[in-house]
Amino acid sequence: MESESKRAILKAIPTGFQPEDPSNDIFETIVARNSMGEVFNCYHITTAEVDRRSNGVERLNSSSLATTLRRTKQKNGGETMRRQMKEKGIPVNLYHRQEVFPNKFIALSEAETVHMAKDLEKIVKDDYPVKELAREVANEVMEDGSVDIEQFFDADGFKECMEALGEVLSAVVPPITGICAKASKNEELNLGMENFSQATHGLGIVIQPTWMRALTEIGEGISKIVKDEMNVPEEVVSTETPTIIAETPKVAEEAEVTVESEEIVVVVD
Repeated sequence: MESESKRAILKAIPTGFQPEDPSNDIFETIVARNSMGEVFNCYHITTAEVDRRSNGVERLNSSSLATTLRRTKQKNGGETMRRQMKEKGIPVNLYHRQEVFPNKFIALSEAETVHMAKDLEKIVKDDYPVKELAREVANEVMEDGSVDIEQFFDADGFKECMEALGEVLSAVVPPITGICAKASKNEELNLGMENFSQATHGLGIVIQPTWMRALTEIGEGISKIVKDEMNVPEEVVSTETPTIIAETPKVAEEAEVTVESEEIVVVVD
């Protein structure tokens, strides 16, 4: 029946990230929590992801993992889960305490949260009221006599700050199902970003570029409005588009990774 058909979603990732095929490390393929309609969207959960869920910041026990994988509750379900984990080489600790309280993120796989980020990227691009926000802030700035208005003339300084932040953010991509990971030379930063990624199942990491682009556009809009309406000479207005997702020279010489990834759907049993 058509209502029982399933399809695995691959490469549904936001702009600026390099896809990685998870098919070689599948622990289980599950139906999406947010799946709607007659066709069930499915996502691969890798062995590495199960390890992150069990031995990372969440420290989910085997019963919680089984629930996350949407398995039917059954007698000895936890024992079955632990056996499968051991067979896949995942460390199993019967006595560690779960470190996370139930929240909406627990139920989502990494691939599903990344797909959500891709959808949100398009929504922000199409519908986020950038111009309206820039206008509102500019109005408040020009009406507030205590504000140093000249600080808002420096669009170039703002762009440089945002570009520097963008370079740092793009230098660290923690392990996330379906995305190529990369690390910076700052081990403390890598650890912090990895913990944040595990706590949000990748969503916190992959949504950063979307908001960086939007906030940069708002900031530039504020500066332009203020300068225009304060009659600052036009020649000091910079129109150069900032680079939000910056790659190191080595990566830039390799395959292009900042283009949108083409979503792939494969039929699964």
